[in-house]
Amino acid sequence: MAATSGKLRPPFRLLLLLLLCLDGSPPGYHLQRGFGSGEHSWFIHLQGGAWCNTIEDCSKRKMSAYGSSKFMRAVEFNGILSNDQQLNSDFYNWNRVFIRYCDGASFSGDGEAQDQDGSTLHFRGLRIWEAVINELMGKGLATAKQAILSGCSAGGLAALLHCNDFYARFSKEVSAKCLPDAGFFLDIEDLSGERHMWSVFNGTVHLQNVTQVLSKDCLAKKDPTECFFPAELVKSITAPTLILNSAYDSWQIQNALAPDGSFPGQSWSSCKTDIRNCSSTQIQVFNGFRNKFVDDIEVVKDKKDWGLFIDSCFTHCQTPFDISWNSQASPVLGNKTVAEAIGDWYFERSYEVKEIDCDPPPTSYVFCPHTRCGYGRDADPPASSICGALAAPAPGSRCPLNGSGTGLCLDGSPPGYHLQRGFGSGEHSWLIYLEGGAWCDTIESCSNRKTTELGSSKLMEAQEFEGILSNNQTVNSDFYNWNKVVIRYCDGASFSGNAEAQDQDGSTLHFRGLRIWQAVLDELMEKGLASAKQALLSGCSAGGLATLLHCNDFHARFPKEVSAKCLPDAGIFLDIEDLSGKRLMWSVFNGTVQLQNVSEVLPKDCLAKKDRTECFLATELVKSITAPTLIVNSAYDSWQIRDTLAPVGSYPGQSWLNCTNDIGNCNSTQMEVLNGFRKKFVDGVKVVKDKKDWGLFIDSCFMHCQTKYSISWSSQFSPVLGNMTIAKAVGDWYFERSKTVKEIDCEYPCNPTSLVSIETTHPPHTGCA
Repeated sequence: MAATSGKLRPPFRLLLLLLLCLDGSPPGYHLQRGFGSGEHSWFIHLQGGAWCNTIEDCSKRKMSAYGSSKFMRAVEFNGILSNDQQLNSDFYNWNRVFIRYCDGASFSGDGEAQDQDGSTLHFRGLRIWEAVINELMGKGLATAKQAILSGCSAGGLAALLHCNDFYARFSKEVSAKCLPDAGFFLDIEDLSGERHMWSVFNGTVHLQNVTQVLSKDCLAKKDPTECFFPAELVKSITAPTLILNSAYDSWQIQNALAPDGSFPGQSWSSCKTDIRNCSSTQIQVFNGFRNKFVDDIEVVKDKKDWGLFIDSCFTHCQTPFDISWNSQASPVLGNKTVAEAIGDWYFERSYEVKEIDCDPPPTSYVFCPHTRCGYGRDADPPASSICGALAAPAPGSRCPLNGSGTGLCLDGSPPGYHLQRGFGSGEHSWLIYLEGGAWCDTIESCSNRKTTELGSSKLMEAQEFEGILSNNQTVNSDFYNWNKVVIRYCDGASFSGNAEAQDQDGSTLHFRGLRIWQAVLDELMEKGLASAKQALLSGCSAGGLATLLHCNDFHARFPKEVSAKCLPDAGIFLDIEDLSGKRLMWSVFNGTVQLQNVSEVLPKDCLAKKDRTECFLATELVKSITAPTLIVNSAYDSWQIRDTLAPVGSYPGQSWLNCTNDIGNCNSTQMEVLNGFRKKFVDGVKVVKDKKDWGLFIDSCFMHCQTKYSISWSSQFSPVLGNMTIAKAVGDWYFERSKTVKEIDCEYPCNPTSLVSIETTHPPHTGCA
């Protein structure tokens, strides 16, 4: 099998067995096959994402990708999961597996409970772990010569919980080891004296019945909750293990040491967002956290074959991100990046890898001479972690908008954005990218959403800039050196609402997407956007729809001599009937429009003739847009096919599940339905064909969002129309290198660059090979 390069989104495998996510949907995993010398080497990564410790928490969680496979989307394989040999030289060609997390107890529970609505909450994390590993053993893991179990955050804790079981599955000749990343959670008091982490773990342990995975020696002497903490778990682990963690773990500092409500007013808000904003008194508190962390891992120092990489970066999770894994901005301890240290430990190239970063001064946070933290003295700051006027916040920090006023996320937290400054010939060119993530159309769905990063900036973490946002000239030759901005999405109405409502608990739900858009653009105008010579507004999914909603406003902010254009990606949502005859997209949009009051952004000409909901549909919006616009979309949009044409519940049993998971599995009858969707899509964009300065790139790949991923943007797996990849088509259109760029693909599977290929090179599961 040939090696592939670039960012991968491997196929998603659902397990249709009696083991379930919280909501009862089947769990799943992504598998990228190894090749060459890595054919018999396996890397298993357990996804993280906190825990649910009460019925109420688990009920909310089951409405997200962390509690239901219905909401799961593609994941990119970055960092230690990357197949880029230069980035990931030790593991790039291994079999790599990403197990999705949907149980809320670090893959350890075994029970069930009645939800508030009378349905069943399934706590089956242990069964998910066992079933996935058993299936993988049958797919080649049983004959592995090398194997690593890893995971990040709650997945890092899971790697510790299951390390011995994983290790015991192999013969002594196999080099099987464990690599927990950011999984070492401390039992500490928060600023108010509450043991927040203990409370979360105690609720999880008892609600979900996790005792089966805990050490028997520990349970004989201590409370099950104490045995769930890593400080106890490491005492019973016999497998070689390397603990990777920051001693200033940003998630624990923000959520366990200084959670909202544990301090008066906003006294800690700025500090816990960016450690460099902390006062000397606050730094002393953080150093106390560090001391506790170092004390708890003391037991590891004498363990043979174990390793430590404990840096002082204000971050959480370092292996899944290219920038912290192995780049000029990666943390360095003992003259080794994270990638180098782990490789040396696993392959025993060094006698020992046990690095703990230096002690900081008692009242300040400074870098040790040998340390970089993604924003150190010798490194350019990472694109994904720069925001507002700040020089370079720590990776993982959120980016509050200065003076956002009443532009608020759903939960009332401040909105934010990431900014990567342009350079060279791109110094006066700007790309503004609007994040996507569906909508909330009822009080209940918005209430659930406000507890996620799509409704609260408190939960936002760093993002990697890829695809059209990449600063890699090879990947992104036309826009690599532009000023690039990602505006975070936390309102649930495509940056268009302007209202508020009372939540079920009596608090306020803030529907202020329009004000967020206005405030961010106004701030960016002051930061150099006003003097732009070239500008492009883009976005994906709900962000693609937002691009259409705000295109005219964006274009009107610049004089005529500025080339200001719009690029909506996967933003054309159709008003169609699903398999049961329901207009699901209409229902969602209608609820969103009414609840969040989005009429201010809708075309007046449309509102004079039609219902507001109809005017919110992209097929109506394009009629009123005067700015030059190129629409990038698949005519077989995977999100719409899965969620609006054939959503779970619209068909009997599992009859459509394989088809909606992979278009290559569809039978002829199902393909007729999908081709009907395509025909409606093509009819919907016909109005664009006669629009001067407009463009179309409508491929037949089974995918959703293509500009923000390097693999679909510009690689050997990018769809090709008119002899152009997406990157080339967008560049030719924007810079007017071609007279017209209006390409509509033929029906699937006529275009070989739009075929799904799961058995060969494993391109993205949405994929064009």
